[in-house]
Amino acid sequence: MFPWRRILIPTDFSTASTWVFDDAVRIAGSTGAEIVILHIRMTWSSHPDELRFPADPALYDYAERIELEKLRDRVKRANAAITTSLLVKSAPDPGGEIARTAESESIDLVVMSTHARHHVAHLLLGSTTREVITKTAVPLLAIRYGIHTRRSLHRIVIPVHAKQHSEAALDLAAAIAARQGAELHLVTVCNDSERAAATEFLDGLSEKATNTKVVKSVVAGDDVEREVVRYTEKADADAIFVNAADAPSPLKIEIVRKAPVPVMIVPA
Repeated sequence: MFPWRRILIPTDFSTASTWVFDDAVRIAGSTGAEIVILHIRMTWSSHPDELRFPADPALYDYAERIELEKLRDRVKRANAAITTSLLVKSAPDPGGEIARTAESESIDLVVMSTHARHHVAHLLLGSTTREVITKTAVPLLAIRYGIHTRRSLHRIVIPVHAKQHSEAALDLAAAIAARQGAELHLVTVCNDSERAAATEFLDGLSEKATNTKVVKSVVAGDDVEREVVRYTEKADADAIFVNAADAPSPLKIEIVRKAPVPVMIVPA
């Protein structure tokens, strides 16, 4: 998984979907990874071989080649050392196709742009994310369209709680921190009566992040999404890493929608 070797960027050539390229280039450059750019031609579920917007295949080939080469040139201008591959697939389900491509192409990380009100929101906030997470073991970095670009990962926020079934987000964050010198912020949101148990839980969890600076914070409150976002802003963090043992919960979707930083969704 990490260090990254191959990073997948799905694109529909919209402004929002190309928003992630600068971040993906920076991430790829940090580990010498290859960037794989994927475009999916949408087909009908009832007729998987029939395009939703029929046209001469040569016209599709021509238009897609121009747009994909523009994206390849964008990567090259940012970092000429990065290798770029271009893929075009046809499928009725973008999420399923992203998951299949991630497996067939040995992808380590999927980077996608999202915006709650943007026309490409379906790429992340609906069934697509569930398919990508539940059908592959690949982390997904969700970058909300329009947020401030982060040049590096100095501080990573990891929301945790005592009943969680996976520590994959902490494991990945710790691996990145050990390589890049990042600071980990373990955050638990609970009420006052749970503070002692939460503190003990964080103490035990922090011991697993060796050779890394760990900040432990117990935050009083009952609105986890709001408190995590608020803490992220106050700490001037650069990313949030969350566990996703299965399909992302409504809480985690809200964190993706409202976080001022990229959110790494890490499957177990």
